[in-house]
Amino acid sequence: MNHLKLDSVKLYLPVGGGSLRDLFTRRRKFDDNSRIVDGDGGRFCKALDGVTLDIRAGERIGLIGVNGAGKSSLLRVLAGIYQPTEGSIDISGRISTLFAPNIGMNEDASGSENIYISARTLGMSRAEIASAKDDIIRFADIGDFIHMPLRTYSAGMKMRLGFAIATAIEPEILLVDEVFGAGDAAFRSRAKARMDDLTKRAGVLVMATHSDGVLRELCSRLLWLDNGRVRFDGDVDEGLTLFKEEARRLQVEALARRNAETRDEAVRAQPQP
Repeated sequence: MNHLKLDSVKLYLPVGGGSLRDLFTRRRKFDDNSRIVDGDGGRFCKALDGVTLDIRAGERIGLIGVNGAGKSSLLRVLAGIYQPTEGSIDISGRISTLFAPNIGMNEDASGSENIYISARTLGMSRAEIASAKDDIIRFADIGDFIHMPLRTYSAGMKMRLGFAIATAIEPEILLVDEVFGAGDAAFRSRAKARMDDLTKRAGVLVMATHSDGVLRELCSRLLWLDNGRVRFDGDVDEGLTLFKEEARRLQVEALARRNAETRDEAVRAQPQP
């Protein structure tokens, strides 16, 4: 049965003067009280800070958070691109990723040629590609552009083709990072149907997006990441409400600080008696 399990996972990434090699060959205990920490070989950002998760077959997880909250880092840990600095991760199931609509594609090759290029990258055999090609073209729904170079595609067309390819092999676990923003409502509806069919066959979806509509249409569980930590884990609507309330609170506080700073500057600018 497919599942993803993380136990107290921490991930440190270099931000200046260091490298991932430094990090993994010169391990040391970092200061737990700061997001930016000094390690042997340079400075590092605590991209993930003690993340513990249990994601089971059939779940569709949406990731939210401000830029830099740790969404992409979490997806790349799940994909095996990054190894956790601390903690453990246990994954059961074949993983496919959709981190950019044209990743691994050739801009000068046609859409049809890119189906073969990308599908081979995902590990599909020639026979599997031949069997899936018609379905990929039908789902991508880009018309005669399938015979044209990828560089002539819009962002939405690239995303649709990439999604169609990534899901053609019936991935047991699909990881998606910020690609649905280019999709229209009609495509999202078809993508939801495809995801529903996938999860019914014991698949798992984990995706990051800033779109409330995408989260509500495609996801059954919400994770809110904040400074590398899980701030909320639960119902999609409840999580979005809390996230927006926090965003409004921070905006009000920021405005109050700016007004106070403006008043202080005005007082300092007044002539002294």
